[in-house]
Amino acid sequence: MKKKIILIFFLIFNLNFMHSFANDINEIELDGMSLGDSLLNYYSKKEIKDNKINYFPDERKYFIVFYNKNLSRFDDMEIYLKTNDKNYTMRSINAGLYPKSLKECISVKDDIKSEISSALNIKFKKDDDYHSYYTNTYIYGDIVYLDGGFISLECIYYSEKDKKKFPNLVDNLSVTLSSNEVNSWTASGYK
Repeated sequence: MKKKIILIFFLIFNLNFMHSFANDINEIELDGMSLGDSLLNYYSKKEIKDNKINYFPDERKYFIVFYNKNLSRFDDMEIYLKTNDKNYTMRSINAGLYPKSLKECISVKDDIKSEISSALNIKFKKDDDYHSYYTNTYIYGDIVYLDGGFISLECIYYSEKDKKKFPNLVDNLSVTLSSNEVNSWTASGYK
């Protein structure tokens, strides 16, 4: 009887721990990196400065750093940091892959979704829609909201019309871990 009570207590404790683990965006890793970690664990201050992506003509609440060092699963990353944060805490990680076709992209996206879903016991919902800025381009996406943020998976294969207008666009698969604070910032127009 005593062993049964201990076993039941052990199972309840571990199931609750695993459930809360799966719901915390800061506990999930992409190529060993998690939100809340310092980018200084991976890059020097000089490397951060040298790899800053100048998407904006002026200083904003956040800035974005390109990262492609020692990655095993992804080709590269864009990492969002809060301006003037001396700890260089990662607030959003956008990992990129570059499949050769939309069909391959969707297949890889679905594989990644299955891996994440089974590892964390979570369920994604479809999030297909037209791109908000490149309005001729359709995004094939999936998303799940967790405590503190979300995970999104998106295949973006730009329309010829958008590529003609913006020649630097690159078709891609993105896997994003993002905090609610960065999500609010992007929703407000990147101000």
